[in-house]
Amino acid sequence: MQYRFLLSVVLCSLMAVSCNNNQATNHNGSTDSTLDPQASPSGSLDVKPLSGYFVKNTITVNDSLTFWVIDNAKTFDSLFGVGKTMNNTIDQPDFGTQLVIAATMPATYYGTQIELSSATIDNLTNNATLRFEAPANQEKGSAAIMPLWLGAIPKTGKSIIKLYTGEHLSTTVHEQP
Repeated sequence: MQYRFLLSVVLCSLMAVSCNNNQATNHNGSTDSTLDPQASPSGSLDVKPLSGYFVKNTITVNDSLTFWVIDNAKTFDSLFGVGKTMNNTIDQPDFGTQLVIAATMPATYYGTQIELSSATIDNLTNNATLRFEAPANQEKGSAAIMPLWLGAIPKTGKSIIKLYTGEHLSTTVHEQP
C-alpha cells in the first residue's frame, strides 16, 4: 500500500515537471528566442540629430515634406546656413563616415515641428527606414518658420534608404556603397 502511494506521488511529480518543461520551451508554437542563434532581421538605426542650422532662403520647398540624403559638405553648405548664437553649439557632420538626412517643408505659421518617430535598419539587407511626423500647433503664430530636421546616420553602404511621412512612403533613395 505504501509503495502504491509513493509510486503515484513520483508519477505525478514527473508529469508536472514534463508539462512545465514543455511550456518553457514551446510558447504558442514558437521557439525560445534566447536560444535562437540567428541575428534579429532588424534593429535600431544609430541617428545623431544635428542642430544649429536653417534652410537657406535661396531654397524653395513646395512639397508638404521634402527629404534630402546628403553625402558631401558642398551640397550640405549649399542647402543650409549656420544659426550661431552666443550659447548654442553647432553639430558638424562627418561626411567621411556619415550621411545626413534632412527633412523640411514650406514655411508655416503654425509652429510645426518635424520629428523622427522611428529609425530602423534591416540587418540582412543593410536597408534603412526612417519615419517622420510633423505635428503642428492649433493656434496660428505671428511669423512663418520653415521647419527643419537634420540628422546623421552611419555611412555603411546601405542599399536603400526609405523615408516615410507617417505610414506613407515619401521617397526611396538608392545609395552606392
